[in-house]
Amino acid sequence: MYNDTVLDHFANPRNVGSIPDADGLGISGNPVDGDKITIYIKVQQNVLTAVKFKTFGCGAAIAASSMLTVLATGKTLSEALKITNADVAEALGGLPEQKLLCSNIAADALHAAINDYTNKNTNLTDSKATAAILFETENAEPALSEKIEGLTDANQIKRYLRHIIMPDIGGRGQKKLLDTRMLVCAADAESCDLLLRYLTAIGIGHIHCHFESKAGWELALQTLNDLNPDVTFQFADDFVTDADLTIIIGNTDYATRTTGLLLNSSSPKISPTFISVNEAWQGCFGLCQNRNELTVFLNDIEKKGFSVQNDCNDKHFSDQLGLLLSSCFVGTLLAIEAVKSRLNIGVPLTDIFYFDLVNHSFDNHFSTSDQVFVEFDFSSYENEINNKLTDANILTIGAGGLGCPANLVLAKAGVNKLSLIDFDHVEISNLNRQILHSTATIGLLKVESAKQALEAMNPDLEVTTYSGAFSKENAREIIKKHDLVIDGLDNLPTRYLLNDACYFEKKPLVEAGALAYYGQVTTLVPDEGPCFRCLFPETNNQTAGSCSETGVLGPVPGVMGVLEAIEAIKLIIGIPATLKGSLLMIDALETSFDRFTFRKDEDCPLCGKHPTIHELGDFTFICETAHTNANE
Repeated sequence: MYNDTVLDHFANPRNVGSIPDADGLGISGNPVDGDKITIYIKVQQNVLTAVKFKTFGCGAAIAASSMLTVLATGKTLSEALKITNADVAEALGGLPEQKLLCSNIAADALHAAINDYTNKNTNLTDSKATAAILFETENAEPALSEKIEGLTDANQIKRYLRHIIMPDIGGRGQKKLLDTRMLVCAADAESCDLLLRYLTAIGIGHIHCHFESKAGWELALQTLNDLNPDVTFQFADDFVTDADLTIIIGNTDYATRTTGLLLNSSSPKISPTFISVNEAWQGCFGLCQNRNELTVFLNDIEKKGFSVQNDCNDKHFSDQLGLLLSSCFVGTLLAIEAVKSRLNIGVPLTDIFYFDLVNHSFDNHFSTSDQVFVEFDFSSYENEINNKLTDANILTIGAGGLGCPANLVLAKAGVNKLSLIDFDHVEISNLNRQILHSTATIGLLKVESAKQALEAMNPDLEVTTYSGAFSKENAREIIKKHDLVIDGLDNLPTRYLLNDACYFEKKPLVEAGALAYYGQVTTLVPDEGPCFRCLFPETNNQTAGSCSETGVLGPVPGVMGVLEAIEAIKLIIGIPATLKGSLLMIDALETSFDRFTFRKDEDCPLCGKHPTIHELGDFTFICETAHTNANE
C-alpha cells in the first residue's frame, strides 16, 4: 500500500516530539480517518530553525508529518506557508489516493503554527489564538481583550473561552447570547432547575421567569447569580412579548395550560417558542414559530399518546422520580437548542422530539401507542426503590463537566451517599459547563466546591471527597468501598485505569465523554458484558482531543452527565433496560441519538478468554511517539 519512502518515514519518523517553549503551535485533523496532527515551531530572524510534530493517526499521517518537518525546517515563514498537500505527497514519492488528505492536514497544522506565531507577534487578529494567549497570559488582558470580536471584557473572554474557540460561536456568537432576552415559563424554579443553570452558565444575558409559584425562587436566584454574574434575572408576572426566545417546560397539564394562555394572549405575535412536555421517564419538545404551530403541536402530542394527567404530587415516588429525570434531561437539551436557534447553527428542530428514558428511545417519530416498553412494575417496588436509592453509595471520578450534573441529579433523586475524587481547582473557564461550581468558589478544590453545593441542596447528604489524583496506587482501594462508579474523566489513560480497577473489584462503571457538540455514554458491568477495552482497544498511539483544545458547548456534557445519573439509578433500582453492551452516541447539532451494540472481545487482554492484564498497570501505556500498523 505504501512505497519505501513512506514506510521509512512511518517507521523512523523525523522530528517527533514537542518543543516546550515553542514560538508557534498548530493543530489540525482529518475527521474521516480520525487523524490529529500538532506542529511545534521555533523561529529566528523569520526562519524556521526547528519544526517538530506529535500525531494520533494512520501511517500516512505520521509519514506526512515527518516529511513536512524535513521540508519546512530552514525555510522562511513565507516559503513554509507555500508548502502544500501536493508538495508533501510528491516528496514522499506518492500517497494512495485515499490517504492524500493526511498530508493536507499536516500542511494545515504547519500553517496554523505559523499563524499562531504571527498572531503573537503582530496585531493578534485571530480570535481563537487571541483567546488561548489571553487565557495563559494574565498581563496581556487589557490589550488582547479588544481583539476578540464582540467581547471586550477579559473575564468574559475567560469565562466563555470554551465557546469562543469554537469557530461557529466565537466572540461574536457569545456576544449575541449575552444580548439575548429569554422568557422561561414553568410551574416553579425547581421544575426547571437544570435548564436555568445551563442557560445561566452559557451566558444567556437576560432571563425573565414566569412561574406559577415563587416557592424556592430567592434561593435559586442566589445560586444563579453566583454561577454567572453576567446574567440578569427578572420575575415576570405576565408573558414577555418582546423576548427573543420563549421556553415552556412542565408536565402535560402545565404545558397545555400555559400554551393555551399564550395562544389567547393579546400580543399580536409571539417569539419563537420551545414547548417541553415532561412526564415520568418520557416526554417531548418542539419549536413553534407562530400561533398556528402552537396549535398543531398541542394536537400532535395528544395524538401521540400524551394526555393531561394528575399533578405529580399525587403520584407514586417512582413517578416523581421519573418526572425529575425527564425534567433534568430535557432541561439540558433545551439549553442546547436555545443556542442553536439564536446562532443559527446545526440542524433546526422541525419535528417534535420524543424521548423515553427507560427504553432509550430518542427520535422524532416516537408514539406511546406502539412503543415496546420494558416490563417493569414500578408500583410494586415503591418502598424498595426509595430504600435502594437512600442506601446506595456512588463514586464519581471527576468533578467537572460530567461529574457536576451527574451528582446534582443523583442528589435530587434521593441518593444520600456520594463520593467525589478530583485533584483540580475551580477556574473561571470551567463555569460555562460545571454547574455545581460558582464564581465565589474559583480557586477552591473542585471536590470541596461541589460538596458545598450538594450539601446546601440536601443537609442529609453525605459527601465524601478525595482531593488527590486517581492512580493505580489508590484506585482499587477507593472503588471497592462503593456500589458503582461514574466516569467524569477527560483523558484516555485514566479511563483505562478506571475500567481495569472496576473490573478487578467487580463494580459497575457508567462511562461517558463529551467534546464540542458530541457525546457518548455506555454502561460496563464486569463479567456481564464487554469492558471499555473491548470497545476501545488500547494501542501505543492514543491521544484524545480535549475541550481546552476543541471547545465544548456547556450543556453538552450536561446531557451526558444526566444520562450517566439515569443509568446509575436504573442499575441501583433494578430497571433491566440499561446501556450494557450498547453505546449511545449523541450529535447535539442534529439532535440525533444513535445506539450501537457491541460484544465482548474474546481477545480482550482484560476480560477475554486469555487475559494478559492481571493487575493495574500491566498493559496501560500511552506513547507520545506515533506508531501504528503500516499495513492498515
